[in-house]
Amino acid sequence: MVNRVRGLINSFCIQSWVRSEKLLRSHSDLLLLALGVGLIFSGTTQLAAAEGGTFAQACGRVLGLAEGAFGALVCAVAGVAAVVAAAMGGFKMAWTLIVVSVGSFILRSYVSIFNGSCPTGT
Repeated sequence: MVNRVRGLINSFCIQSWVRSEKLLRSHSDLLLLALGVGLIFSGTTQLAAAEGGTFAQACGRVLGLAEGAFGALVCAVAGVAAVVAAAMGGFKMAWTLIVVSVGSFILRSYVSIFNGSCPTGT
């Protein structure tokens, strides 16, 4: 009796798995569309608010480091490395390092464009 019930439960689980897999394979595009529309219109604006809270504190601290002494160190090291790379013939690497050195000073502008304003770090 126990083996018969176990066999029925096992066959039911297998059949339900096969049916759900067929449903997902045949209608996956519609299910993903419904999931996307549901996520857009679910009203989770609190998660997207980048103006305050923990994100603003972390953003302010990271940008404070990038614009302070650490940013100056990154800029100096990248500048020296760019000169060395250009002397050795690595001109693509030199341009990359120049972009890195300039980027440490304009990072706050890029972050404020895409994520709103960040307070100055302490």
